[in-house]
Amino acid sequence: MLIKDHMSISPVTIREDADYKSAFEVMDEKNFHHLPVVNGENEVVGVVSLRDLQMAARCFFESPHEISEVMHTPVLTARAGDTLSNAVEMMADNRFGCLPILDDNNHVMGMLTETDLFRLLSDHLAGKY
Repeated sequence: MLIKDHMSISPVTIREDADYKSAFEVMDEKNFHHLPVVNGENEVVGVVSLRDLQMAARCFFESPHEISEVMHTPVLTARAGDTLSNAVEMMADNRFGCLPILDDNNHVMGMLTETDLFRLLSDHLAGKY
């Protein structure tokens, strides 16, 4: 099985210089729990989770701070043609809830999330595979 067959495509990203409160808005609007963070060249430089933002809100008391102060870095990534088993192992070993999937230009083309993996497990348990 390959990542490309189970990842979420066309992910939303956020710039590293964006205020962390704007990430809350994006996550709330899209019902996401993770956002890849990109630099000016659209290269992934980190990942921010809803939990990260909630902790930041408590620490920063709603004052403006950039995502780069909150995000996890370095970030592990994978390619769409990589095996799903390697991606799952990487996520489990590092206790990551998501894995940005990069295209040939090193830009985010998708995300593999715990939710994607639970859907796959559910399909397997229901006999769909």
